Amino acid sequence: MQSSSMFKNIGRIGIEMYLLFQHHTTLEILRNVSNDQDLFTITGTGWHFVKYLGPAVVVVGPDCRSERNPHQVMAGPTYQGLFPKVATLPSCVQHCIWMIPVPLIYPRLETAEQLSNAVATGKKAVTGTFNVLGRMTSTVAGVVGAKGMVGEGFNSVKKAVGKSGLMSGILSPFGELDILDELRDQWTHESKDLERTYLIRTLQGIAHNKSLRMTILSGSVSCCGAGLVHDPSHPSDHKTMYQIISSSVVNTPPSSYVLRMLHNNKALYIPANGHRSHVGVVSDTKEDMMEIFTQDVDGRPREMRRLMGRRNYVACVAYDPEIVNGTFGQTVPGHGGGRLSLAVDFMVQNEGVYGPPVKYGPVIIPSLEYGR
Repeated sequence: MQSSSMFKNIGRIGIEMYLLFQHHTTLEILRNVSNDQDLFTITGTGWHFVKYLGPAVVVVGPDCRSERNPHQVMAGPTYQGLFPKVATLPSCVQHCIWMIPVPLIYPRLETAEQLSNAVATGKKAVTGTFNVLGRMTSTVAGVVGAKGMVGEGFNSVKKAVGKSGLMSGILSPFGELDILDELRDQWTHESKDLERTYLIRTLQGIAHNKSLRMTILSGSVSCCGAGLVHDPSHPSDHKTMYQIISSSVVNTPPSSYVLRMLHNNKALYIPANGHRSHVGVVSDTKEDMMEIFTQDVDGRPREMRRLMGRRNYVACVAYDPEIVNGTFGQTVPGHGGGRLSLAVDFMVQNEGVYGPPVKYGPVIIPSLEYGR
């Protein structure tokens, strides 16, 4: 469907509106720009940016949609064009924040996928039966009757799964399974597994060479949380990368059933480049979600501490810990060590219409010391 004329045209219009309303520019303007201070393209398909928030913090915004298909997020040449831009950043840059829409570091939803695959298998079986019935039946009434049987069968499946709270419906308007489409969109899906490992391992390599702390800022999952990949034997070294997950303010949070499935205790590790991920297979980089949300907005203790299923936003500030932690009267403002940390607070929707947001955090992201 992505290759059809209709969807290509929808995509073309979508990109035009995205550029106009989010970047205040047009394709015509961009193609006449002679430098990379504005958006830039590598393959001619996606538009990316590298922006400075002062001399020490850079935000990288790769286009993770224009080249996306069921098997990849970005094309190989795009990575080959993006990585050198980060690897050649000035030495004054200490933090590199990657704005990647879908989280790289996130719990797995194997239970939902197994159920969806089972339903998909059933859908193929029912479709095959319907096709056989259609070929065997010579009257229109017979075909309509068979179609009704198929529809009624899926109504019962919808009701059964809906009652479990997993999802409200099974089939999308295009005849696909809604939850499978969502799962395929995740970096943690098996179809993106090798690409995800390649991205994480390459960023670790650049971080080591540049003493540059890599942080990922994402959303798209309608809840908030913080994860990290790290080497337990060398905390805060170049292999440590934080994942900050916020969500679109208007999106409905996921159900408690989905959040409970995400709060599993499976040991996850990042494999070596070119290898697939396997639960429990140990490597030098562990993957964890931080337990930030120990209390609900009303003060009651929470069982599910890693993800918060409420509308939210994050506030991030860069600061010099030597100045902040210095003894009052002994530290001269503006004369700290020069190594900046990032502090990230989660602002979560409270109960009631006018209740002020509740702050969780901060998550402290330290700078990367040279040689670590």
